[in-house]
Formats: sequence, C-alpha cells, structure tokens
Amino acid sequence: MDNYKKDEEMNIDTTGLIDWPHGVNLDYFRTESTSYKDLDRFIHSYVQLDNPYLVDFGSGKGRIVFYFNHELDIPTTAIEVNRVAFSYLQKNYIKYQEKFPEKAHKLTILEEKAEDYQVKKEDNIFYFFNPFTLKIFKKVIRQIEHSLREYPREADIILYYPGYDYTFYLEKYSMFGLIQTIKTPMYPVNNRECFKVFRYIPKK
Repeated sequence: MDNYKKDEEMNIDTTGLIDWPHGVNLDYFRTESTSYKDLDRFIHSYVQLDNPYLVDFGSGKGRIVFYFNHELDIPTTAIEVNRVAFSYLQKNYIKYQEKFPEKAHKLTILEEKAEDYQVKKEDNIFYFFNPFTLKIFKKVIRQIEHSLREYPREADIILYYPGYDYTFYLEKYSMFGLIQTIKTPMYPVNNRECFKVFRYIPKK
C-alpha cells in the first residue's frame, strides 16, 4: 500500500519533510516518515514484547504512532520538539480521533525535547529514525536505562535506517543487545535500508 492510501485509510496526512530553519537547531534533524511498505514488512517479522507500549522519539507528523496504534492496537506516545511538525501532529491526532475514537484514547502526543521525556514504567518499545545527534541519543538511552533499572522489564530499541554511530553506541556501551535485523527491499543496494532491534532482558 502506498503512503497516500494508508494515510487516507487512517484519516491523516504524514507525507512530506519538515526542515528546521537554517541554524536554529543543530542537534535535531529534519522530520521524515518511515515508508509504510517498510513498516508492513517490519510488523510481520518483529518478535513483539508482551504488553507493548511504544514511544517514538522525533515523531514528526506522527506516522509511527498512528500506524502502530492502528495496526497492532497498542498504546503509543509521540515526542516532537519541532513546533511546525507538532502542529501537523495535533491536526492528525484530531482527525484520527474522529475516525478511530476507541483507538485514539491509547495515543499520547507531547511537544518536548526527547531528552526531557520522563520514561514511564510501562514504556518498553522505543523507536528512532535518526531524529537527532549522537549526543542527544546517548542522553535518551541513559534515561531509558535508568527507568529499566528502577522498574526491571524487557524493552526494545528499534532503529530504522540506522547510522553507524547509533548502532556502535548500543552495541558497545548500552544494556541492549541486537536481536533482529529486518531488511527492506532496498537492502541489497544500501545496507542501512533495514530495521535493527536491540533488546534488554533483565537478569532473574
């Protein structure tokens, strides 16, 4: 299914890019939505956790949170700091709520910096599509790890189109270990065309 048809099905509009004004924010990158075709492939291969609760950092117009909420009927939280992107996210939330009120009550949208988000004890899936620099990523991962120590539970980090710096940091310096690489159709041409899933399993 193409991006426009899937958006229409969910009564939202998540196409297009949103850039920061030049020089305004060097730590956060432009917003860009994950392909629905890739997301469909992902959910058919992903080994999902029990009681999933997804947080999308750098949510943009919200495609990830609406998709996972709609397709898997799970609670989702969108974190977005770009004011322009957040205004689109708000409009999409209202339109989605009109069509799917029974699902929308499981969806939360927040306008704040990723590193300021207070990880909830039920949060256990954390999604990143290269939203910010490694400096911010490290801060967010430390927040997640603090929550996992305080409230031990299995948790996943999902990276889409992962950069070397993110994967290296998770592999060498985090509590998480790589459990899945889910390739997209373009993977043979570009080995970043994939999802990488890193999982934390607390010791018993």
